[in-house]
Amino acid sequence: MDQEPNHRNTFSGAPRRVHGFTWGIFGAFTFLLVVLYYFYGNTDVWFLLYENTLKSSGSFAETPRPSIFRTPANTWSNLGYILVGLYIIAYAWWDARRENTEQDPYAVRTPALMGLYGVACIVVGLGSGLMHASLMGFGHKMDVLGMFFVFVALIALQWARWIPFVPFTNRRWPTWPIISFAAIAVTALLMVYRGVIAGDEKILGWLFQSSFWVLASTRLGGASRSSIAGYCWRLSRWRSAGTFSGLI
Repeated sequence: MDQEPNHRNTFSGAPRRVHGFTWGIFGAFTFLLVVLYYFYGNTDVWFLLYENTLKSSGSFAETPRPSIFRTPANTWSNLGYILVGLYIIAYAWWDARRENTEQDPYAVRTPALMGLYGVACIVVGLGSGLMHASLMGFGHKMDVLGMFFVFVALIALQWARWIPFVPFTNRRWPTWPIISFAAIAVTALLMVYRGVIAGDEKILGWLFQSSFWVLASTRLGGASRSSIAGYCWRLSRWRSAGTFSGLI
């Protein structure tokens, strides 16, 4: 017997393979980091590879140390973004394989967009983790890429919910393929021309304000707070607030 829509969209309503996929990849990745930290926890790998001198002043409320993770607490904390991103991708894969109904939230009925947002969350975790681990320029670029991507993907989700279809040749065509492509293109253009446009901080401020009003106007299709889509909405709000607090 099929599960009721309200239950099957909850965390406990997902099959075990969703949790197994997520925790399997997350566990393997975390184990790899633990091994690297065990062998290089007291070795300044970044100086050996790039001759990048470690600054003695504190960075991001943590004193840097000569290690593969120069600011370890900040580096390890980014695993949370990766875990949530993996869960979003796993749920999107499950949504794509099961039968959805109009009673399901839009985010559940559009797994491709949710998968894109899950990828954005993982990019945030990897980019920010690399930045805090290395304290180098390429890490900063990856961190900015992740923040741009997660904000743009979040805004794209809302636009697709507002305009799910467009009429053309007597048919209603879904907008999510175009909006997904546009989100990737906008993120790439912002990265390439961010210095010309306004700089990282100002662009992130614009994206934060846009995503704030997006989050204030909807919960991704009226999803309850116990549903998968509602969980993603709360993650987005948390990430937005955390990113903005780092700019001020």
